Amino acid sequence: MTIQWPDEQYGNEGLTIDIDGHCSRNMPIRSGHGPPDFVELQRGYLRIRFEPGLAKRLELDEEITVQFDLDEEDFQAVNQFVENIGGPAPEGR
Repeated sequence: MTIQWPDEQYGNEGLTIDIDGHCSRNMPIRSGHGPPDFVELQRGYLRIRFEPGLAKRLELDEEITVQFDLDEEDFQAVNQFVENIGGPAPEGR
C-alpha cells in the first residue's frame, strides 16, 4: 500500500507499507520493518501507529491519520490489505 501527500520541498512525499510489514518513505534511508499497527479504519480515514523506533526511522509521528476519499472498490482493497496484516475491520461491520 502506498500513501502519497503533497510536500512543499519535494512536490510530493509518500509512505509505502508492504505485506511483510516493511515501511519506507520516498527517501531510501527512511525505512524500517514494522509491521505498523493499523488502529482504526473508517470510510474517510485510516489511523496507523508505529513503534517508537520505526517512527523515528521513518521520520513520522508514532501515530498518524491518513484521510482519503475512495470509491467502494479502492476502499475494499485498503480494507483487505489492512486485514491481511492483522488490522481491524472497518467500524460498523
